[in-house]
Amino acid sequence: MVFRPQLEPVVERGLRDVGSCHARRPLDELIASARRVHPDSALTRIEILEGGYGATTIRFADAMGVYVNPCTGSVLGQRRQWGGFFSTIEQWHRLRFVDNPDVTELIGGSVSLLLALIMVVGGVLLWWPPSLRALRSSFKFRWHLSGRAFERSLHRSVGTYAGLILLMSAATSLTFTFDWARNALFLATGSRVPAPRPAVTATGAAMLPSETFMGRVCSMLPNAREITITYPRKPRDAVEIYAIERGASHPNARSYIHLNPYTAEVLRFEPYAASSTGNKVYRWLGSLHTGKVGGWPVQLLLFAGIFGVPVLAYTGIRSALRRKPA
Repeated sequence: MVFRPQLEPVVERGLRDVGSCHARRPLDELIASARRVHPDSALTRIEILEGGYGATTIRFADAMGVYVNPCTGSVLGQRRQWGGFFSTIEQWHRLRFVDNPDVTELIGGSVSLLLALIMVVGGVLLWWPPSLRALRSSFKFRWHLSGRAFERSLHRSVGTYAGLILLMSAATSLTFTFDWARNALFLATGSRVPAPRPAVTATGAAMLPSETFMGRVCSMLPNAREITITYPRKPRDAVEIYAIERGASHPNARSYIHLNPYTAEVLRFEPYAASSTGNKVYRWLGSLHTGKVGGWPVQLLLFAGIFGVPVLAYTGIRSALRRKPA
């Protein structure tokens, strides 16, 4: 999962390789192509890459996604939201095989926090050296040792470094899992808690064409690279659009636009650059948790810290089994 940004485009090349063109097809034409192969479900979301010139994913209420070439309008393939290698891992990581996301976030966040406290805080209490000299020694890998002495030494040294990374990983997940953590972050940064999504005051007969919403995005955020359009579930819900602009500081720097689905009136516009400090820190922590800031060094650091978990398990169990009874 840490190296997903580099590996997923290679693994899923058949669903993403669209070539290049000078003019893209309108979104409504792409939706029509998707409906020809998947006609019996309501449209829920459109995921657009490269400002409209990358593979476009038309998602339906039954969790099926149809991948369409924006240059030709041809269908590249179909896959469910949690299908494929990385999406399946993400589904298990986030417990999304349970239908209620509020429940899964509460369970996942609670387990993550509990394990972090037991493994990291509990480990530190058991490990804490009796002297400063012993503390410095714990940061050194003693490759010359053998047997149980080597395993105990390796367990302590790996735990010293991995514990810090695991604690950071768990801490960065708290703000998008628990309301109290998110509210505390906004309070600490002197920022307002984000307002609820705006509602539509008057409904119309039919929703406007999707290309109208795309036009709004392109005019308001001309440098948008990734665009996600989420359609209303209820008559008074707004069309929610978020975009990541080219040159964004990190892949979670989202600018939000809420539109009236019947008039395309802008109900709220929240560009990332003008958002509060709390929102910027909140979004940055989300990117840090998934290793999407800092490039390869941060990805390797996260991978090493997570890889330390099975090493700690192995060395701890081996050391316990080698212990001679009195």
